[in-house]
Amino acid sequence: MQQRFNTRNYSIRDFEEWLGRGELVLAPKFQRRDVWSDKARSYLMDTILRGKPIPKIYMRQDVNPQTRRTIREIVDGQQRLRTVLNFIKDGFKISRAHHEDFGGKYFSGLDTDTQRDILKYEFVVDLLQDMPDPEVYDVFARINTYSEKLKPQELRNAKWFGEFKSSVYSLSRDFVTFFEKNEVFTSKQILRMAEAEFISELLLAIKEGIREGQKRVIDNAYKKYDDDFPRRRTHERKFRETMDIIGGIIGSDFPQSKFRATRLFYPLFCAIFHLKFGMPRFGVTRLQFRSSDYPKLKACLEVIDELLVKIEEAAQNNESIKISNEERKFYDAYREHWVHADKRTTLAQYICKQFIGALRG
Repeated sequence: MQQRFNTRNYSIRDFEEWLGRGELVLAPKFQRRDVWSDKARSYLMDTILRGKPIPKIYMRQDVNPQTRRTIREIVDGQQRLRTVLNFIKDGFKISRAHHEDFGGKYFSGLDTDTQRDILKYEFVVDLLQDMPDPEVYDVFARINTYSEKLKPQELRNAKWFGEFKSSVYSLSRDFVTFFEKNEVFTSKQILRMAEAEFISELLLAIKEGIREGQKRVIDNAYKKYDDDFPRRRTHERKFRETMDIIGGIIGSDFPQSKFRATRLFYPLFCAIFHLKFGMPRFGVTRLQFRSSDYPKLKACLEVIDELLVKIEEAAQNNESIKISNEERKFYDAYREHWVHADKRTTLAQYICKQFIGALRG
């Protein structure tokens, strides 16, 4: 077996020099044309400014023996390279939605050290030496063969680059360890961006109130709040405070609690958020609480946990059990299609009312 490629690292400055000498072909016949938006370009530059990796580039290299020139064709990665080469020529600004410090600045407006870091940033490149077109097409086919079908959140991540997405992924960075440690999501689910989709739903509830857990609803939120997500920083602060409160209430018992399941975590988050800040269109009187009240709230959650276990055990044993109409309504909402807005509201209102009863008790 003969390996038909080599993996090397090349800096942005390397590509700039090759382009200047006419040795770089950014749009060969097997490449798609440039269709990236300014937001997508800004997001890529933000990734580079933060020193984080981006997907590798595939480049075909061919040496002409007569001219002694080396020609480099970008097989995959044209849009990434066009973006960075355009940016270092002041082709567009970094968006403030992506980087607070460098937002609104062209390359020439950055300090010298930052400019130098950008030019030194290295791409990982798979170098295809003297590979003919049919083999290049075969490379594409083989790469795509092993690509998994993208999930809805992965598609959103590839399509939107504005305010709402930036907010979601900022919060995701802060709480991904919390979600994994407390077994809300597995590491595999997190790799497929499940926690980001869940955060999207919670953030939308903060903004608009409880909504359906449907792809269409989440997609519309990314579209609606792409250019402007009013009160973004305030919503992020309240999100973080609510998550910290939930962690403070349940503590190390989280992995053993039924509330680690998203169908209960969502209404729990909404109930806590409503008591603390007020949830739009929620319909329950608010009551303030302090950290000294956390034990009371935890006891409430333990009672709800026990109620669900009792009902489930009775159902498994074909036994009847006496519960209130409110408890039955809560359990039915939990057991049925909890992604419906009315079911989510029932769950959140029940939890909230139990909290209020304990606080007043």
